[in-house]
Amino acid sequence: MSAATAFLSTEKLLNNLAIIKKAAPRSRIMAMVKGNAYGHGIRSVAQRLEPHVDVLGVATWDEALVLKKIGIKVPILLMRGATEANQMIVASKEGIQLVFHNETQLTWLDTLELPAPIHAWLKIDTGMGRLGFSLQDAERAYQRLSQHRQVSKPLRLLSHLACADDLHDPLNEQQKTAFQHLMHRFDAEFSLCNSAGIFNFPECRYDFVRPGLALYGASPLLNTPASALGLKPVLTLKTQLIAIKKVIKGHSIGYGSTFICPEDMTVGMVAIGYGDGYPRNARQGTPVLIHNIPCPLIGRVSMDLLAVDLRTCADASIGDNAVLWGDGLPIETIATFAQQSPYDLLAGIQNRVKFIWE
Repeated sequence: MSAATAFLSTEKLLNNLAIIKKAAPRSRIMAMVKGNAYGHGIRSVAQRLEPHVDVLGVATWDEALVLKKIGIKVPILLMRGATEANQMIVASKEGIQLVFHNETQLTWLDTLELPAPIHAWLKIDTGMGRLGFSLQDAERAYQRLSQHRQVSKPLRLLSHLACADDLHDPLNEQQKTAFQHLMHRFDAEFSLCNSAGIFNFPECRYDFVRPGLALYGASPLLNTPASALGLKPVLTLKTQLIAIKKVIKGHSIGYGSTFICPEDMTVGMVAIGYGDGYPRNARQGTPVLIHNIPCPLIGRVSMDLLAVDLRTCADASIGDNAVLWGDGLPIETIATFAQQSPYDLLAGIQNRVKFIWE
């Protein structure tokens, strides 16, 4: 291993899925593989999950077509819905399920002659303020879709929780109540819970749950480590220590001279940087594991390199492995030091990082 490498575990991916199924035993699973499966590789993840889930969720049209191209047979749901009328025609041919969240999509459905009925999910905005029909328009949209000759039965209805990671946020109760009112009014199958909702709101695990981040072994909850939920990191990001320098007191390290050596010290150069997706704004002291010892980041992260303080790791040698996050070093820790989220870090991994599935 001479460059940044992501080691991925099928066993841990399936462990996380098992934890989710245990939490929601009466719900069907829509595994979210959007965003290149949260940076883990959409093809590889989808192929490993396909035998074990009920639906795969994607965000973009290209993601849906990629899964069809590699022979995925489990239903695929396009969360953004059709963004062009012709996508609706192809979706009906290919069996791609579509979210309907605006009037234009309903108009396309009325004006097109589809080769086959389409599997439709009606999205209602219960408080997220993003995609979805308003609560005021929900009845009209439901009637149009549920009675449409080109829509397969059953119709499915979903919404999205904005603050599910924070158990005590008041918006959660508002959204849950609004969604429950819809459930009483409409004859459909229902889905509300994302990863955080699955763990925080057991009463809302309806017909489908939609795990994303939790599948990949990161905690979806505020102030709760993944290990407390039984989740394991699917991806461990590693690279090599490629240089060791003896640096004198008063010498600066890296761009901007933001770190000045407080004494004569040993500094290691680690072969990863923001060009690989490591966060450029990681603060001084962000841990990097070498020999399972946390070695603090010093200076600024460069495009291709970062520097670590080796004073606590006297046995370090050129060629040693360095763990950036994953096994032994939770991604949540790095996210805290970088003032980002695990979502940012996982989705930000760049193409020059080599991927190896185990």
